Amino acid sequence: MKQCYLFVYGKLRRDFDSPILEKISRNVEWLGGAVIRGKLFDIGKYPGAVPLNEGENGDIKGELIRINDEETVMEILDEYEGFDRRSANSSEYIRKKESVVLENRETLLAWVYWYNWSVEGKARITNNDYLNYLKNRSRESEI
Repeated sequence: MKQCYLFVYGKLRRDFDSPILEKISRNVEWLGGAVIRGKLFDIGKYPGAVPLNEGENGDIKGELIRINDEETVMEILDEYEGFDRRSANSSEYIRKKESVVLENRETLLAWVYWYNWSVEGKARITNNDYLNYLKNRSRESEI
């Protein structure tokens, strides 16, 4: 059986208490930390990752998940992420397979949801780690 993987960088990470994670938890296995080439933005209530432009550098920190029931899980996540295969260009996120590097330096192909709308005027998450960004933002608002 062919293995299927998903790279997550936002509210699908294990540290979030998200109802969507409950829906897919029986059909996935968290493999640990990973990175993907890209840039991360604060879209409002969630992050958006975009691919790098020519000559840019950056690694988005996230986690790799092994999907045990690809059809079921990806159908749930496509709806959650606002991805419609029939009209991908107008979808908020698009799903593509990309190279992901695990903590042990192994490289795998994994699905990733790229933000598909304009990031103009959106705050760049310069450390490329959404969890860390939220923690720092929370601390700053306490001051």
